[in-house]
Amino acid sequence: MNPLELHSESLVIDTHVDTATHLLWRSPDFSQRLDEGHLDIPRLREGGVDAVMFAAWIDEGFSNEAALKLALRGIDTIHETIAAYSNDLAFARTAADVKAAHAAGKIAILISIEGGRVICDNLGVLRMLERLGVCSITLSWYAATGWADSHSHQRHDGLTDFGKEVVREMQRLDMLVDVSHLSDKGFWDVIEVAERPVFASHSSCHALQPHTRNMKDPMIEALAENGGVMNINFFGGFIGANPDTGHVEPTLRKPAVYRDPFDRISYMVPEPGPPLSRLIDHFNRAIELAGPEHVGIGSDFDGVNQLPQGMEDVSKLPALTAGLLDTGHDTAVVEKVLGANNLHLFEQTLG
Repeated sequence: MNPLELHSESLVIDTHVDTATHLLWRSPDFSQRLDEGHLDIPRLREGGVDAVMFAAWIDEGFSNEAALKLALRGIDTIHETIAAYSNDLAFARTAADVKAAHAAGKIAILISIEGGRVICDNLGVLRMLERLGVCSITLSWYAATGWADSHSHQRHDGLTDFGKEVVREMQRLDMLVDVSHLSDKGFWDVIEVAERPVFASHSSCHALQPHTRNMKDPMIEALAENGGVMNINFFGGFIGANPDTGHVEPTLRKPAVYRDPFDRISYMVPEPGPPLSRLIDHFNRAIELAGPEHVGIGSDFDGVNQLPQGMEDVSKLPALTAGLLDTGHDTAVVEKVLGANNLHLFEQTLG
């Protein structure tokens, strides 16, 4: 089977994009092929995407209460977008919803939150967010919350007792616990507490690029033993490359020149990203460690400023299928990575 045919026949799921920030701050016509950002309905269709998790992301610098207000606005924006483009999009909270949307020829949109501080240290707020359709929360983002350490900020030696209660309550509510952005100790605390599978919505391999955001080999193996899925992040800074490949680290701008929060996370630097082969290396490393049943796609589209060459937006996703086939994986493995693994995870966790 050729790559395009396989890709078109597979269920394709992306577990992390920051498109909600684009929609919230710029209100683009999502039915049109846009000049800004990495995805819209036409490009989702070209990329063969069947389900995608829209994250409500809040930058640091806001109080917990202000962050919650912005998250609520993001959730409302996602729901309003689905309603406005209902011929193409469908809200999904469960695996059954994803299957129903796919059967109807629509793209399933799931809602997540990137940054657990929006629960304002209150399980009641967590429960209300779930009632609004949120199916997953990244426990921390850049800074530690009051109960969970992040990859770049440690205050608690992992999770506090309350943080462990958050994990338990999320799983009781049929929500997916997201370990991306957590500190290493926070990750191990989640694995110890979790009674059901958890996932990394958008992380890459530390052994190939030693960034604090990336997962070390024993963590990848433990996530698989938990029954979870590691979804590979496409950001050039996380997948890296050897100097002789032509990859140049991105030049970051100062906050004063950002037009809005979407510019903050998505403006594209002029330096070329790493080669597509380097992204495939991360998929292959994760497959080797976790097994082909525990790896998926978590692109971080609309939330990064540098992408691999040949993967400039979501319409290019068929290149991933070609790359996985070219490195020797059979069609069954590729189908699992493209979406079947995450669908199975949703069936186990989201009810």
